[in-house]
Amino acid sequence: MKKAFTLIELLVVIAIIAILAAILFPVFAQAKAAAKQTQNLSNMKQIGTAAQIYIADYDDTYPADPLIDHCPSDPTLSVGDIDRWGNYYWMFLFQPYTKMKTGMVGGVKENFFFSPLAPDNNPQSLSGSRAACIWPQPAQSWGLSCTTFDGGACDDIRYYGSYAWNEHIGDFPGASNATAWEAPAESFLILEATDSEIEGDELDELYSRTANCAATYPDPDNADATGGGHNGGTTITYLDSHAKWRKTTWGPEGQCGLLSGDPYFTWPPTTGGGNNVRVKGWTPIFNNP
Repeated sequence: MKKAFTLIELLVVIAIIAILAAILFPVFAQAKAAAKQTQNLSNMKQIGTAAQIYIADYDDTYPADPLIDHCPSDPTLSVGDIDRWGNYYWMFLFQPYTKMKTGMVGGVKENFFFSPLAPDNNPQSLSGSRAACIWPQPAQSWGLSCTTFDGGACDDIRYYGSYAWNEHIGDFPGASNATAWEAPAESFLILEATDSEIEGDELDELYSRTANCAATYPDPDNADATGGGHNGGTTITYLDSHAKWRKTTWGPEGQCGLLSGDPYFTWPPTTGGGNNVRVKGWTPIFNNP
């Protein structure tokens, strides 16, 4: 006659399984996060490669404002109504230089321009004149669909992207010319952020911040904590096409800083906006070492 397990033996086995699960589950979670970070790094390296192929086709120049037919689909929009094509549409200009099919950026999260670490419910949006300027073309040729119409004009286009273009490439004189940069291996091309473009006074959009700072941050609308980054850091693609993760370094008062002028970030470096910035990393000409 077979002897059955006693209650004590069953409880011991269950306890052992529970202990092993408690030990292994965090290990599995860390392995999953590491795999996502590896994919994220691969995405950003491929974006850097696509940028290099693009500028090879366009006389060593990054995307910038077209000189003619600024908004071919809506002639009523002037140049002042739309910022540079590099700021808002760069991923669609680079898409032909990747292995992605047309429409993937607008339709699915599994594309080179959306990090596997980013929140799934956080698509980007081109709204107002940014949408009207490219609708119906070239938006439809890029595989995009209009989410909202306002009268006869497209008012909102949704797409999946979690990387931000260095805005100074478009608004710093001469910066769109790749040969103008003194330190391409130390200059930012793409950063992980919640907008399609970023500069040194918009670092509240970086995914690395984990604290809510609406009470003290200069831009309360964007002062909520973002995706939390990866162990407190962010991955950056540089102008020479290499990409790497680096720890975020906060200012003297931590993530939220003070309104007394203390920098909120020391790395990436906090800067002012506009075309008078002279900071390494952001612009081709810099004053700091």
